Amino acid sequence: MDREPVFIQESTREWETWPDEEIAQKGLVYWKTLVSGDLTHSEALTMGIAKIPPTEALHDHRHQQAEIYLILEGTGLVRIDGKARPVEAGSAVFIPGNVVHSCENTGASDLRFAYVFPANSFAEVEYVFDE
Repeated sequence: MDREPVFIQESTREWETWPDEEIAQKGLVYWKTLVSGDLTHSEALTMGIAKIPPTEALHDHRHQQAEIYLILEGTGLVRIDGKARPVEAGSAVFIPGNVVHSCENTGASDLRFAYVFPANSFAEVEYVFDE
């Protein structure tokens, strides 16, 4: 792996979401992966931007990797291991690995946040939604 820095502009990426038939189980969330070893010459960290529309949520899930959220816009509730905490622009949240968590938009505009995983690529992060 070469040791070159990576610069990405958010506007160069398209929003992604779950397939329509999975939204009821997983919740409505959009994301743009910005730094990921399968997209960029990078390793060890994966980073992107997510947005949750008003009244929507990313439902309870877990993944092996720890995660960090940095709230960029809006207001919401982040629930970690059953305990809900309010978040707003400027809030940073550390989520331990394999801990069930969710994120809900409680405001009138999109809840936008950056997410970071200690993974070479987003493809390595396996989201587990318990039935």
